[in-house]
Amino acid sequence: MRARFPGLADEVHILKPIDPSQLEDGDDLFLNVVVAAVLGDEAIMQGRNQNPDRWQALYDSLQKLGTALAGKETQGEGVGLDRLRSFIGNQELVSAVHDFFAKAAALLGKRLLVLPIDDVDTTLHRAFENLEVIRRYLASPALLPIVCGDLRLYHDVTWRDAFRRLTKDIRGFVAETKVTADALAVEYLRKILPLHRRLRMPDVGTFLQDETIKLGTPRDKSNEPRLSLPEFEAWLRALLAGPVNNHENSRLPIPVPTVRALSQLLARVRSEIPAVARAFHNKTAPHPVTDLMRRIVYRGRGEIPQTYRRERTLPSPAKAANNLSLEHWQSVLLDHFRFEPNAGAVCLVLMAARHWRDHPTSSVLATPLFAPLEQIRHPDLRSIETRATLNWQPGLKGRLPDAWVDGLADEAVLPFAVPEVGRAVVSDHWDENFGAIEARFNAPLGSVIVDLITHRNFYSASKRATLVCSGRILELVVTSLVRDVTIQDIERILNSAPFHSAVAVAATKAAHITVDDDSETSSLEDGEAGNEDDFPYENEAHFDFVDNQEDRMRAIESLFLAINHWREKFEVRRLALSPWLVYCALNKALNQAPLFTRPLKLNEQPRKESLHDVVASGLAAFHAFWAAIASFEKGPLFDLPLELSNVNLLNRHGNFRSNNLYTQNIHPLLKDENGTVHGETVISTTWVLEKHPLRGLFTVSLDTAKQIEAEAIASTPEKTDGRTYLLGVLGLPADRSRITVPSIVKALKKNAPQNVSPARYGRSIRREMSEHYPNHPMLRPLDRAIAELVDQAKKVR
Repeated sequence: MRARFPGLADEVHILKPIDPSQLEDGDDLFLNVVVAAVLGDEAIMQGRNQNPDRWQALYDSLQKLGTALAGKETQGEGVGLDRLRSFIGNQELVSAVHDFFAKAAALLGKRLLVLPIDDVDTTLHRAFENLEVIRRYLASPALLPIVCGDLRLYHDVTWRDAFRRLTKDIRGFVAETKVTADALAVEYLRKILPLHRRLRMPDVGTFLQDETIKLGTPRDKSNEPRLSLPEFEAWLRALLAGPVNNHENSRLPIPVPTVRALSQLLARVRSEIPAVARAFHNKTAPHPVTDLMRRIVYRGRGEIPQTYRRERTLPSPAKAANNLSLEHWQSVLLDHFRFEPNAGAVCLVLMAARHWRDHPTSSVLATPLFAPLEQIRHPDLRSIETRATLNWQPGLKGRLPDAWVDGLADEAVLPFAVPEVGRAVVSDHWDENFGAIEARFNAPLGSVIVDLITHRNFYSASKRATLVCSGRILELVVTSLVRDVTIQDIERILNSAPFHSAVAVAATKAAHITVDDDSETSSLEDGEAGNEDDFPYENEAHFDFVDNQEDRMRAIESLFLAINHWREKFEVRRLALSPWLVYCALNKALNQAPLFTRPLKLNEQPRKESLHDVVASGLAAFHAFWAAIASFEKGPLFDLPLELSNVNLLNRHGNFRSNNLYTQNIHPLLKDENGTVHGETVISTTWVLEKHPLRGLFTVSLDTAKQIEAEAIASTPEKTDGRTYLLGVLGLPADRSRITVPSIVKALKKNAPQNVSPARYGRSIRREMSEHYPNHPMLRPLDRAIAELVDQAKKVR
């Protein structure tokens, strides 16, 4: 005030704020609290000794005010002349109040007293009466009341009082009375809170963007660095959300809804802030999370990376020890936010970080963030009110027992993809191709590759098949990003149901595969139909062709060494990896999984599938997760435009490097880190995943399997070759003895893609087959089947 109105500031005295909630239950007038606040002011009390005459005048005025207040309190008592005297005293109360305020201002040598009144609306059972005191008595020439609070709540309080009075002695007319009460409330507030004097207080977001607000108190002759509020928010985002670009709902909501909530959060973490400030201002050794925090701050200010500057001088990293404890920060924040009703996402992220830290031998995904059905009933989330719809029933209906699906919870704290159904297949002599794959790697990795992609113990009520899923691959990749992988990690992943698969989520419930008596399903293994509990879902037995456990252990050890060597070479520990980024990427990848695992239709039977098809599904799962990570990382934090491709990964066999997901999302992040502004280093998860051993393993295995299968086809006689080709594309067993026109018609109807007629699908097979096997005898029954389908289509029309 002195800076803007120097003359006026000397004429005004600002009293300390008062709180209407100080009114005791026995009191009936808020004016008592106001008068007590004036008399209790420190400057008023000092004026008693400095100016006795003016103090005496104030005392006399107080006496008159007391008499008037007594009349107010006894207004409802007595009869006759006594009651009349009480009414006369009440009329004098207004002038007595004004005189009291004027005498108090005169005692201080001021023209005006300013009285802030905090939250008149919070004392709900007296809210309207308190407003009436302000209207009647505080509109004084010597007093300026500043009323604080929520205008919507003021309106609600006033509207309810008006409605109660209007409907006190009548019934009906409720709708009309509501409109009248609302209009009265608007006009009443217009009277006591004039529109031209209303001020909107800044919300908490405004304060979080104000660089001038510093945390802590500056010490004399001390160079101790201090954080601004925007820097503090950047620290929270780096710690909780990681390097996300806020695209596709990846912005993690940090629940600081009000200034009071912000002050309470700062009070909770005040002892931890100095260590962050020292790391941020390069006073102590860098830390991956504080480097990310610095990048968020610099890019938020619009600062240009060193790459585009003429001067390339960078500050030398500090050598002093960094005493920043992420463990303590995460623990303190979880203790704080678990009582914030809207902090569901933050609590789940912090619980996942705690799990990663405290359970180094457990699955990194065994935490409620990645298990939606465990979220609402978790004891740490009792106070959380955040809810999201799961909507899993439509995707699982017909796949799992109806009674179990119908009983699924339809809400969680955070949404997550429908559990992966997977694709049931039958092995087409996969073990025969393992030798060539293992020769490429000089290790018996063939069975481990297949085990990562498939789940053997997939049971229906009466049959058993192999299930192609992406969960094991995703879990192993995430584990390798979080920590050094152990042999026990790999064994546990291989021996458990795939992460977030339908068979894993449903525990011991038998999955449904519709099986008929057609010979096309004869390759399925028969099992006894009994109690579903007889079929545990742990992978108790590996594939039948894996007899040498010693070779298998050598393969697992080889994979374990390759992953940890990759972690060391690319310094994966320097990633500022947050569970939130992993959650976003897994959710997106699993939502796209049906596009490349291609679950069977409800009436479709498992069929033989080549090894290269299975490996292609595994590689597609890795690519889907890789692309998802890139879609959430690419952006200003890595000095890249937020231009992203949102296509889906549909073609498992195509060249992924020509896919828009790679060219537009992934490839720009594969360059060396060059976005530094002031020496901070931030590496992307997308960058380290490029050389991940699993990606190389699947890529080489896919190429080898393709080559071996192509050579096998080329080495067979033409007649057998063409017949095998037709059986394969029709989804019929390779050992089927007869191929009839009706069986071809049935296969074309079953396998025709959506929006493609069976006849058109048959013509495309006819063209492909005639190119490879011209004049083959099997072209004739195929032509007859196509003609029959055309006739059937004409009859339908």
